[in-house]
Amino acid sequence: MAKKLLEKAGLIHLPPAPARSPLPEGVIGGDADAAKAKTAPGSMLQFMTAQSAAVKEAEALRERLAGFDGALPTRRLDPATVRVSVWANRHEHSYQDAGFLALKADIAAAGGNVQPIKVRPVAAMMGGQGRAKMVAAGVGRSNPPAASDQFEIVYGHRRHRACLELGLPVLALVENLAEQQLFVEMERENRSRKDLSAWEQGMMYARALDQGLYPSNRQLAQAIGRDLGDIGKALSLARLPLAVVQAFRSPLDLQYRWAKPLADAQQRDPEGLVARARALKSQVDKRTPKQIFEALVDAAPAAARAVPADIGIRVAGRQVAVVASDASGHTVVRFAKALPQEQRRALADAVAQFLAGQDRAD
Repeated sequence: MAKKLLEKAGLIHLPPAPARSPLPEGVIGGDADAAKAKTAPGSMLQFMTAQSAAVKEAEALRERLAGFDGALPTRRLDPATVRVSVWANRHEHSYQDAGFLALKADIAAAGGNVQPIKVRPVAAMMGGQGRAKMVAAGVGRSNPPAASDQFEIVYGHRRHRACLELGLPVLALVENLAEQQLFVEMERENRSRKDLSAWEQGMMYARALDQGLYPSNRQLAQAIGRDLGDIGKALSLARLPLAVVQAFRSPLDLQYRWAKPLADAQQRDPEGLVARARALKSQVDKRTPKQIFEALVDAAPAAARAVPADIGIRVAGRQVAVVASDASGHTVVRFAKALPQEQRRALADAVAQFLAGQDRAD
């Protein structure tokens, strides 16, 4: 009986054992390990071994990330989505001079701006109480965001303008900033690069004061780290009558050292200064900025200058005319009586001969 059962058992063929799948990296292999994993201590050891590699990788990434602590990421933006700041301080002539054209050529050759500009999201500027305060102060009313605007320039207006004109993406740092932070960063970055003209600087300061960003010249000077006297000179140029500014070929021609003389001339004789400025506007292409400045200041006012004494012309012991100066300092000849047309022509010929002789003598 037992023999028959043994023979029948020999006829039974078991299927081959399935191939074992490879163990995860870092897990100790072998049948003994598989057996250990079936117990609670074995399972814990297997789990901790598998996690050690992930922990080491996380530590390595954390160390690399620490090297970027405080840094801002750069992005390439469509310049059409970046708006000019309400505190923008560049006059249109700044985008036409040789310096800007050279910058634009460099950006074109490099395929974009290598040095990034800085922007802030418009959405952050528009939201909440910050926007309400801006509107109450008048900030942004003359430069409201368009539907396409996504960012506002903190600094880098010239680089942004170059990329916009070239049709290239603009490399930018993006950071949320409050109004005063934006103003300070823009002002200091401009000083470290291409200085604004005295008039541009003054206009920037005047806008900040007029719209309540700073309550006084002193607090403005402290915020941006500039001398209070420089702030005053720049503001003095920005507050000049428009006619005086337009007497120059460009507002960028105005210089810091001209601020006090022009302000003094305006204080003494404001109407005379404006009248001279309007007269000089037609000569803007014939005079240098220095000559225009001297004409504005030196002619004001007549009482402040040494007026040449009149010179009488006598004939047969009788004074018939006098050589004098008018209010503008021009030489005039006044006769004691009216001259007929023939004598006026003769006088004009005599003056012409006199002036021709002076030209030959020179």
